[in-house]
Amino acid sequence: MLNKHLFVMAKITPKAAFFEAAKIALLSLVGATRNEVDCIQFEIHVSPCGQFIYLYEEWTDQAALNNHHQEKQTKAVAQKIEHWLAAPTEVALMNKLEQSAQSPRQPHFANA
Repeated sequence: MLNKHLFVMAKITPKAAFFEAAKIALLSLVGATRNEVDCIQFEIHVSPCGQFIYLYEEWTDQAALNNHHQEKQTKAVAQKIEHWLAAPTEVALMNKLEQSAQSPRQPHFANA
């Protein structure tokens, strides 16, 4: 059974010279984005190697994500960081699989 919420994982690869600026720009979105009515979760992570920034998001549906991309502050940050990228942003859209009440539970296999 699929959860109807839309999950987003985006991998952003800024040029080394713009990594800190990209982090600051993306962090500026956190408060406003989390306050959007259909935003359930909006998190920013960095890789241990310091080369990648990951966005992890959960929205009520695709329309909510589309609305987020039309927000003034989202557009401004997207336009700013597009010139700082070393590679195109990789985006995965997902729906969460959930076990239904009728489905039998799968056995848990411990590592031997």
